[in-house]
Amino acid sequence: MNRSLGKKAGVLAVTTLLIAWGCGGAGGPPPVSGSTEEFEIKGTATVKGKPASKGKLIFDPANINRRTAVARTAEVGKDGTFTVKTMEGQNLITADGIPGAPRTSLVFDVKPGQELQVELAPVPDYLKK
Repeated sequence: MNRSLGKKAGVLAVTTLLIAWGCGGAGGPPPVSGSTEEFEIKGTATVKGKPASKGKLIFDPANINRRTAVARTAEVGKDGTFTVKTMEGQNLITADGIPGAPRTSLVFDVKPGQELQVELAPVPDYLKK
């Protein structure tokens, strides 16, 4: 009888653990912003620590809570500076047409009033022609 009680306790413990694990516990997606309020941010794009001379940065604030959010494009000036209107929270920023840097995407947590520094990796030597 003692053996039967131990078996039942073990089954109960495993069942409780599986139920707790299946209810989300520590798993699941990380929290993301659902705010659709737009604000202007400014920043500088650099390659190897030097200002980018042209190109564009595409800010995409879409996520599971903002599925219809529209991406915005910021033109990079000769001094590497840019200005764009976007939404608070994570933005997927895609660099395109920036000399010395491949087309690449980075994720930034954007906040109102923030001066954003976007450092782009240079084109690897093996990709240069």
